[in-house]
Amino acid sequence: MKNIIVMSGDIGSGKSSVANALKQITGYDVIGTGAIQRAIAKRRGVTTLELNKISQTDRSIDDEIDSYVVELGKTQDRLILDSRLAWHFIPEAFKVFLAVDPVVGAERVFHASRNDEHNPSLDETLDNNLKRQAIEDQRFQKLYNVNFRKYGNYDLIIDTSFTTPEAIAGKVKDCFEKWLNHQVFASLWITPKKLLPTIPVKDLSGTGAEPAKTSFEETQAIDVFVCNGFIYIRDGHQRTLAAHKAGLDLIPAKILTEEPYDELNGGLRASNVANEVSLAMLHDWEEILGFKYTLYPGSFRDE
Repeated sequence: MKNIIVMSGDIGSGKSSVANALKQITGYDVIGTGAIQRAIAKRRGVTTLELNKISQTDRSIDDEIDSYVVELGKTQDRLILDSRLAWHFIPEAFKVFLAVDPVVGAERVFHASRNDEHNPSLDETLDNNLKRQAIEDQRFQKLYNVNFRKYGNYDLIIDTSFTTPEAIAGKVKDCFEKWLNHQVFASLWITPKKLLPTIPVKDLSGTGAEPAKTSFEETQAIDVFVCNGFIYIRDGHQRTLAAHKAGLDLIPAKILTEEPYDELNGGLRASNVANEVSLAMLHDWEEILGFKYTLYPGSFRDE
């Protein structure tokens, strides 16, 4: 088994920063294909967003990147590879996905002020990120028949929204070592601020009495499901409340399903459970925990 960690992730998730932090604690080499894409864009005199549009009809761009990644998987060891599709081309590697809240990701990209990207404001940066993301999703589906944002493709998913690159790197290293030794580890580590409740706060007993914990082990993972890009709590509301009150950046979770029509425990479809979540429920959850979601599910955005 080769010691290769491949990292994919959302735009603005901090893949490069986490890769560099991981290099410091592992001694592995880091190679980022994002730099290759920017170099190709610069040579062609276009932005990275424009390059992604061109890639829809010019396969040579993808072929160049793909061949490079495949060769790395065959010839390298002790490697950290920052690449959106390396998990697909090097399936034997430890596959990591870094997720981020879209608004937080846009803030990071905006403040990075890259010369090759036109982001005059935060709102336009968010819009550009979403457009670029949609283009990438369509292109990867068309060319490779894969959904690289599907969490089931990865060994480990970590939300980077409110956690330092150094802490994320430490978590990756810890899970990687467990993976190498065939030990159990939680596949999802997520900020409590990204989790949506499926039970009204008033129906949770002992809301104010739950003791705050300073850490959570893999065996204490909450059960969640993914629907339309949002992550909902199926079981573990009290543990999530405790994590909020303890100020924890990450807690372990188990993904029950990413398919809206899959049945959850109790026989209900995931989409049905998600649709029962009201805006009032989310506001009550925000009030008791003292925070605001940066985004709400699509059906609430115009309310």
